[in-house]
Amino acid sequence: MTGKNSSCYFVPSQQLPVWYSKKVKKIALIIFPFLYLFLLLFQIDQSMLEDLGRHLKMGEAILQCLCVPQTNLFSYTNTDFPVVNHEWLTQVVLFFFYKTFGLQSLLILKMILLTTAFGIVYFLARSTQKSSWYWLTLVSFVCIIIFSSRFRVRPEMFSYLFLALFLLILSYYQRIKRLLFLLPLLMVLWVNMHIYFILGIMLYCTFLLQEFLLIKKPTPFLLMIGGLLLIVTLINPGFAAGALLPLTFSTNYGLSVQENMSIFEFGKYAPSFIYTLTLQVMTFEIAVGIFLLTLPILFKKTTVAVVANGLLSALLGLRFVRSISIFGLLGLQPLSEKLTLIEKTLRHTAGHHLLNTIKMLLMLIVLFVSYLYADGLYKNNILQFGFQPYAEDATNFINNNQLQGPIFNNYQIGNYLIYGLYPREKIFIDARPEMYPKDFLSEYERMLVDQNFFDTQVKKYGINLVV
Repeated sequence: MTGKNSSCYFVPSQQLPVWYSKKVKKIALIIFPFLYLFLLLFQIDQSMLEDLGRHLKMGEAILQCLCVPQTNLFSYTNTDFPVVNHEWLTQVVLFFFYKTFGLQSLLILKMILLTTAFGIVYFLARSTQKSSWYWLTLVSFVCIIIFSSRFRVRPEMFSYLFLALFLLILSYYQRIKRLLFLLPLLMVLWVNMHIYFILGIMLYCTFLLQEFLLIKKPTPFLLMIGGLLLIVTLINPGFAAGALLPLTFSTNYGLSVQENMSIFEFGKYAPSFIYTLTLQVMTFEIAVGIFLLTLPILFKKTTVAVVANGLLSALLGLRFVRSISIFGLLGLQPLSEKLTLIEKTLRHTAGHHLLNTIKMLLMLIVLFVSYLYADGLYKNNILQFGFQPYAEDATNFINNNQLQGPIFNNYQIGNYLIYGLYPREKIFIDARPEMYPKDFLSEYERMLVDQNFFDTQVKKYGINLVV
């Protein structure tokens, strides 16, 4: 309003306080990676194509007999073959959730465990104040893509949580030394939940190395905790065999398992779709390449453990495709800190404008790859909350018509048949090569290609049903 006696009601806009603007920017930088993580957790879960059905049935069997079976419970061909069940506690937990809250509750449990694990690692990477918000955010997107290669309801999701908790406790050692007493307690659980418990030993070894470089001689307290960690690995149904399983698990493998291939072998069999494991492996290779090229950077006494953990997880991922997800956790802190340090160093020699241009290009590349991956999931109907259907029709048909075995089935479908048919029927084979003699696995492979040999085996086992 204007005029001689009028009052002006217009209030000119004022700039927001600087502290408020920075706070909003930080919140946005934190939220965006976790929104992407949450999005990728909504991939349709393929666990029923793999091991989940068998895990649920084993959990049920353990609770019924209040024991841990030490033989091949689900196969009629090798019932007495000795096994080391190193995941029995996970199987009990999964069956409890399944029985109490339904199958879908396992997806929610997975989301909670994986988000918590990544959240802890993200918090540790930022708490050191050595990573800029820009590089931490950018590297987070890269690591989430790599981490998502194992977003399934499998025992290893508990390993990711234990891994993060070990890192958290070791990081707070200087403030609260008694926290280390939690490590052996966590290890008792870990050794009975997943084979990755050896990672806890590795993390503690890199921590000891760092302490040795800092104080020249580890204290008796630290050595005692290390000794306890080794001793409690024996607290499992297989005792020494269970404790040594990470070193011996593949000695009886009679079949090649894709997830245990190196990334170099994987390239020969990799699918061509951009939204599959191929993109995750390529992202892992690029991230590890950057990590190895910049390895001397940040290698100080106070960062030995961080860099060593990143190196160990990189080497493990190079050796086993299934393990690239570990670098998605352990690679976050060293990568973001290295790139932050490189930027600070280059600011003294390169122009401010050039650095900002490079950073902008890198951000666009990472965001494009992240979009490409998510878009592929969406277009191929993979972004769903649920389990991918597998062999429900086959098991329903067998049960509804009361068909009788013995069954001959292929390697991959065995785990689902256990879920759908046990205890009424046992199966010929399932996707656990360590649970069957090598000679038997050779015979199974021959049955698939030799009709005459197949016919002799049908008579040998009295096979009445083929799935």
